[in-house]
This record gives sequence, C-alpha cells and structure tokens, in this order.
Amino acid sequence: MMWEYIKTEMMKRPNQTVWEGDACMTYEQIVVYAELFANKIKGEKCCAILCGSEMTGAIAILSCFAAGVTAVPLSLRYGVNHCQKIIETIGPSAIITDSNGMLQVMYVSRPKYSEPTYHPAVIMCTSGTTGMPKGVMLSERNLFTNIRDITDYFKVSEKDSILISRPIYHSAVLTGEWLTSLVKGLKIRFYSDEFNPQKILDLIINNNITVFCGTPTMLGIMARFKKQKCCPLTSICISGECLDKNTAELILGNFPNVNIYYVYGLTEAGPRVSYLPPNMFRGYYDCVGYPLKSVSIRLIKKDGTYAKPGEEGILWIKGDNVMLGYYNNDALTKNIIKNGWLCTGDIGTVDDRLMLRIKGRNDDLIIRAGMNIYPQEIENALKTDKRVKEVVVYGEKDKIGIVHIKMKIVGNFSSVSEVKTLCKNKLPAFQIPTFIELVDTLPKNGSGKIIRR
Repeated sequence: MMWEYIKTEMMKRPNQTVWEGDACMTYEQIVVYAELFANKIKGEKCCAILCGSEMTGAIAILSCFAAGVTAVPLSLRYGVNHCQKIIETIGPSAIITDSNGMLQVMYVSRPKYSEPTYHPAVIMCTSGTTGMPKGVMLSERNLFTNIRDITDYFKVSEKDSILISRPIYHSAVLTGEWLTSLVKGLKIRFYSDEFNPQKILDLIINNNITVFCGTPTMLGIMARFKKQKCCPLTSICISGECLDKNTAELILGNFPNVNIYYVYGLTEAGPRVSYLPPNMFRGYYDCVGYPLKSVSIRLIKKDGTYAKPGEEGILWIKGDNVMLGYYNNDALTKNIIKNGWLCTGDIGTVDDRLMLRIKGRNDDLIIRAGMNIYPQEIENALKTDKRVKEVVVYGEKDKIGIVHIKMKIVGNFSSVSEVKTLCKNKLPAFQIPTFIELVDTLPKNGSGKIIRR
C-alpha cells in the first residue's frame, strides 16, 4: 500500500516539521491526523480535494491513500470554473475542503463516478489545448516507481528544507516535491498565495530554505528580483518549460554554488521522465538529461521510423510510471498508449549517450510561472461577448526568456483599452494577455482555420 510506504518513511523522522504560515505539524502528527480523517472517507470511491491551503490539501491526499480512496486534487488558483469542470467530468462521491479552517467532507448526493477496472490512487486532471479536463489515472505503482527514481538521483536529506510554492494539483508538485520530500525526510514549508517573487525570496531567506522547485519563468523572475548576495538555497529543480540560454545564465549567475537539476516529465508519466545532473547543467542547459532508471525512451519520426541520434522525432516512453489511462476515455487512452508505449506529444532528439533534448511541445499549451494556460479557454471566454468576431491567443518568449500571453483580436472595439477591460471582466488574472493587438482580420489556412503559429 502506498500509505504504508509513506507512513513508514515519515515515522523514521517523527519530529520533522511541515509548515504553512504560522501553522506547524510534525510528521508524526500528520500521520495520526491523516489516519483519523481516513476513517471519515473510508468506503468512498473518489474524493475531490478543494482546499485553500496547499498544506491541508496535501494532507488530505495522504488521508485518501490511507483510506484507499481515489484522490482528485483541484486548485482554486486556477479559478472556480476550472475546478467545476473537473468535478463535473470526474463526478466524485465527496469533496474534501478546508473552508472552516480544518478538513471536512462534503458528500455529493448523486455522484456519477464509475470505478475503473484498475483502481487509481489519484486522478490528476490535465486539459491540453482544448481546456477540457482529461483525468490522468495514476496507480500506486506509478507513484511509487516515480518516487523511487526521483529519490535515487535527488541528493537532498533531512537536513534540508523545501519551499513548495506551486499548487499540489500539479503532478510535478505532488510526486516530485510533496511525496518525495516526505520520503527523504525534509522540513517542508508551503506557500499558497499567488506567485510573488519577492515574497518567495523573503520566505527562502527568512526560513533558511535550501531546496526550491519551479519553472524557468518563475526562477528567471526571482533571479531578477534577488538583491541579497547570500542565499541559503543549495538545490534548485527546474521543470515545466523548455529552458533558454539567457534564463539559464540568469539563474546560474544569481544562484551561484547551487546544485541545479533540470528535469522533464508529463502528468501521464507520473510525471518524471528524465533529469540532467547538476554537474552538467552549465554545459547542457538545453538538455533534459538521461531517462530515469525505470524509463525507456524512443523517438519516432513523422514517417513512422525511429529517429537516429540527432534526428527529431516525437518522444515515446515506457515504464512502470506510465499512467493507467484517461478516466472514462478508452478511445483517447488507446490513441496515446500503444503496446505499453506512451506518446508524450513532445518533439525531441537524443545523442549517442542517450541524452534527451526537448525541442518544444507539439501543441499550443502555454506554461507561465508554473500555470497551464490554454489559448482556447481564453478565446472561448472572450467570444461570449458579441463584439468579438475573431481572436487568437498564443505564447511567446521575450529576449530574457519570460513567457508572455499575446492576443490578436478582431471586433467592434474603438481601442485596446476596451479589450483590456473585457479581459479583466472575463478572465482570471493569470490568463489575461500581456500584449493585445487589434487587427482587421486573422490569417487562415485553406480550410478556413485560423493559423495559430
């Protein structure tokens, strides 16, 4: 059982602590609390977790493990509508919240959740470019395999302290930060507010944080905000986006003498697929390194043949970390998993040493400061206003590696400021475009589809 494994590792260091703000619990207290709360949800098939505090949400996931209940993490940082879509898609039998400051269960009167053939420990929802939830079912074996591989190369210990600033809704945070930190015995501190580089840097310095994980965009912005010469960080893990030279050099220059791990993965893989050792980061910042011990990889070209070293191809992976499938969507599962091999949808290359480089995503997903942004969601929201005729949204990096949301729009507007007002009324803050351009028409292909790239 996943819970027995996590519990055993936690109880090796019962007095280690987990913090959020002034709230603190020891590992032992969390174990006791998680098992007590598990008694309240035993017998449920599936529980969504909707907590304002990332710490209480993370503990709720442990309770689900202890009760043998499938957990569906949600994040209020993505907005109420996003959470509602996931709840409607999965149909959990109960929702765990912390609305009164402590964990409580809200039961759903007519749940539509259908138990899959193989029990998933968690269903992590990812939306791709359409913005419609896809429930990635990860088994206990998937999670255990990934945790084991991560703890094997991630050289941190109980002497370290990690700051978890991204939503537990992300598999990279759930597996790569929360569960891995518990197994390795780290002191853990959560930050549940919106991304604020100065606040995060202050937390790192004031709480002697030695480990931090984030996207290139997040770390690049933090590097520019960093004023203090001394910083307690000793390990940084970069994931979630392709890294460019300027951002890599910026991070290296502002966080010297820090072990920097550059890693790659996707939710469907639990999530970790490969890692670049810190001693290689300076020379290979554009490389996501070597596959994990349990992962096999291959690259397939457009013509269906295997790519040779240096040739581009779509990355396929295989291993015990590969998901069970998509919840209630056998057709999509069969389309992406063939004979045990998972199609990542990412374009990459490998060299003679099997070092992997990712050229880019094979879709239009925008990732900024650790948040997934779906162009079609933005476009569809704006199109509910009758003044909007056509709109296209896309991501673009500037010279220093910051990802900006850009938008071209056709409609009955007298100025860009009118469009900005529309965006503020229709969109959550993290989806509002940085650059807006009013145009007369948008380029289209032969079938009349707007050309996004």
